[in-house]
Amino acid sequence: MRAQRRTREAGANVIEAALVLPLLLLILGGVVDLGRSYHTYIVMLNAAREGARYAVTSPGDTSGIQAKVMIEASDSGVDLSTAVITVNNQGQGNPVRVTVQFDFPLLMGGIIGYPTISLQTSAAFRVF
Repeated sequence: MRAQRRTREAGANVIEAALVLPLLLLILGGVVDLGRSYHTYIVMLNAAREGARYAVTSPGDTSGIQAKVMIEASDSGVDLSTAVITVNNQGQGNPVRVTVQFDFPLLMGGIIGYPTISLQTSAAFRVF
């Protein structure tokens, strides 16, 4: 009698685990994607700042500003080769704004229906 009860309880535990495990894996994947996207956002923000800092000394060098952004991001392990880097320079005495927009690929994108999310950040410094 006792052995039969243990067998039923073990079967119930397996069924409970089979029902809960996919949900736990989905939550874990979401947490990993959230961490990766936050890291990428911080790297993009630092890269935009570095580009804007360079723009203070060379405000007319748009390709150099974009290159600084790309180098700063790649030094931190983020590939922004598909990112859109916009430089808005309004001249002497006005701020120069560097904007970085990137479609971040999600690991869980196929499951949740959103393969990418759009991340955008910008930084501005005044040109003297």
